[in-house]
Amino acid sequence: MKKPLIYMGIILASSTLLTACGNNDTKENTTNKTEKASSIKKSESSSSTKVGSDGWTYKNDVFKAGILTYKIDNSEVGTDSDGSKVLFIHTTVTNNTNKEQDPSNIYMVLHAKQKTETANKELDVGMDITDDEGNYIHQAEDDALNDSLLPKKTTKAVMMFTLVNDSPVTLEFSNSDFDIIGTKVIEVK
Repeated sequence: MKKPLIYMGIILASSTLLTACGNNDTKENTTNKTEKASSIKKSESSSSTKVGSDGWTYKNDVFKAGILTYKIDNSEVGTDSDGSKVLFIHTTVTNNTNKEQDPSNIYMVLHAKQKTETANKELDVGMDITDDEGNYIHQAEDDALNDSLLPKKTTKAVMMFTLVNDSPVTLEFSNSDFDIIGTKVIEVK
């Protein structure tokens, strides 16, 4: 319960920073317990890729978000300690600037949704799962998402979303103006 509150605090505190960085026209911006029974089918990205007024793009599993670039490596489904299913999206994050950056800002411009019987529900940030000894399985990648990424460096990180059912998950990638510039559908079975 504490972890989602921490993420929400980070998201709110970072919103001003991300907006300011996204609208900055500097040179830096222009160089701009896994379920074994679960499987995730290969997903598809939207065929039409828009370029935001800020130059941000999403295409072929690569989200270029100005100061940071996120490449989706793979995804998996696991169950957290409460028994809820969680989608783990493994990424490679690159800092495109000469300053430290916060990769967790992705949660402001990446939204995961699943359809229920009555709504297209936005998914909450998920919790990590633990192994038999109580250690978080994705701890290093989770830490990397929440640590400051050094200039011109790359790291492996994980984004987590709590699933509401077994329907496909649609990831919506937005630019700094919060306009959707691309989508990716992940089939969860």
